[in-house]
Amino acid sequence: MFRYLAMVWDRTSPSQQEAAHLVAERLRQRSPQWREHYSAPGMQVFCIGMRDEAVQIHRVADNGGIVIGTLLARSRDLFSPTPDEPFHFGATHSESFVKSRGKWLIDHVWGDYVAFGCDAANDCKWVMKDPTGSLPCLRTDFRGVSIFFSRIGDCLDLRLLRFTVNEAYLRAHMMTGSSLQNASSLNEASPVRRGECIEFQKDSSGWHSSSKMYWTPLNYIGADDLIEDPQTAARAMQCVIKAATAGLARLHRSLLLRLSGGLDSSIIAGCLKGTPARFSAYTYFSPAGRSDERPWARLAANHAGCEHIESPMHPLDLDLTLGLRMPPSPEPSPLLGFIQRCSVEPALLERTQATAIFNGEGGDSGFCSDSIGYAVSEYLRTHGVAPRLFKLASQVALLTEKSSWTVLTTAIRRVVTGQNTGTPTARILEASQLVSPDIKHNFQGHDGVSHPWFQGQRRVPWDKIRRIGTLMMAPENYTVTATADAPVPEIVSPLYSQPVIELLLRIPIHTHFHRGHDRGLARMAFATDVPEPILRRLWKDRAPGFHDQLLERERPFLKETLLEGVLASHGLLDRPLLEEVLSARPTKNTVYPGEIFRHLDSEFWARHWLHSAPAQPA
Repeated sequence: MFRYLAMVWDRTSPSQQEAAHLVAERLRQRSPQWREHYSAPGMQVFCIGMRDEAVQIHRVADNGGIVIGTLLARSRDLFSPTPDEPFHFGATHSESFVKSRGKWLIDHVWGDYVAFGCDAANDCKWVMKDPTGSLPCLRTDFRGVSIFFSRIGDCLDLRLLRFTVNEAYLRAHMMTGSSLQNASSLNEASPVRRGECIEFQKDSSGWHSSSKMYWTPLNYIGADDLIEDPQTAARAMQCVIKAATAGLARLHRSLLLRLSGGLDSSIIAGCLKGTPARFSAYTYFSPAGRSDERPWARLAANHAGCEHIESPMHPLDLDLTLGLRMPPSPEPSPLLGFIQRCSVEPALLERTQATAIFNGEGGDSGFCSDSIGYAVSEYLRTHGVAPRLFKLASQVALLTEKSSWTVLTTAIRRVVTGQNTGTPTARILEASQLVSPDIKHNFQGHDGVSHPWFQGQRRVPWDKIRRIGTLMMAPENYTVTATADAPVPEIVSPLYSQPVIELLLRIPIHTHFHRGHDRGLARMAFATDVPEPILRRLWKDRAPGFHDQLLERERPFLKETLLEGVLASHGLLDRPLLEEVLSARPTKNTVYPGEIFRHLDSEFWARHWLHSAPAQPA
């Protein structure tokens, strides 16, 4: 897998210079494959595991820095479906990059990257993460040297650093709310957020760093230029998503598509049609399930003209003990989804020789399926009491199974008080029954958000939060169960790409809710790219009972792992209730199986960090 580790320090400090030299030597001793790709006084960047054309080293002229990852030239033409071309630094680009201290990239280039810049004339250095990509960037410090890295195991292997759990983060995470906060999961490491730039400079007060947000979902070029006309919005949506998907696809000779047969993945299949890359689609299904997505997936694959592979998956085939062998990670990972994919994708990747796995993630949020409840209040804020308001309220009421009066009064209350509401506290408590009574008692709900994107806002913009999906969460670029030297495919989510996110945010929720249909605008935009039956389909097939069957089979393992685990021993779980839920005896409690598996994710993660042993190699 591709990884990087970079260092920034005060070039005039002998002690920091010595510390940086020690880290570099330890890195080379660990593996001679670590290569130094950039060096300047006070900055070094090392990389390992480069295998495909998507992840590249982009050098800035005159030793002005280096950009690691995927870069594509940004087109500002919303109505051109021409794929964006790979970007290459020229002299003028390099000058603009250095002069703007990296911000030029945000406005003129897009992709999945981390940028390291150096302005020698002003003795300034910076590290910047792109707005929406999945390449991780974390920061820690060693004897005054700032270390930026993509995989925490590489830091542990140095045998110089130790990490401990931030208990405030863990307590918030137990209530499913950590992504909304600015708390780091580990006391000694912090994420560089998407769109964030960490700047280093020495002045009369000494050597110091500062943080700037170059991009947020509220602040980007064109953010205030809304596209309300459905015809214009639909045309722009189709062109921008096609261009982004094709631009990402042309970086790979062969790729694999996770195709569920739902609208979002079917749109990506339609956008891949005709691209130079050879692509295959696969659908995993439960043979014993009462519903089946394969007929829909077959329609989408046939329409796109690609090979379609159907992979059976039974809950009894999943091995939860895989979690015991997970390497350390900065934050808890959804193990169940990884296990499901790991059971089918490796063989498919070998068969197809694919270097990337595309998916339709980000559609529910981007096309506003998750934010329809905010359509009326958003419209009221921008248009006031207009005739369209009452029809919109009626349409939202029909879809959400509420009365029009309830929808209207809720919207008016939100606008008048300046407050939106996130997930109701009662619903969060219902989904967190196994959490210790102490944590639940002190839980204040999600009325506040300290994530840097939304700090200083007069009201919590829950409508925007619902529209950006998982972008507030830490990137998960790597398969958590893969070894460091394993070839790992790039996971590509075109609907989370910067051009797509920015366009979808410019389209108001009520426009996305075209003609009162869930994702109505997307259905209109891709009428020629998606089979008509899928466009008409307004429901999703599920595999009910999947988690219940898995829970029943794995009950002994879950009892041993959770009852004797670090979460229970640290008082973070309600041990008596957990014991009751995991016993084979009948019980009247209403704990969801999903909550049990969520705490299992946290348990596997916390075991790496909650013990008091000295630092060990990963």
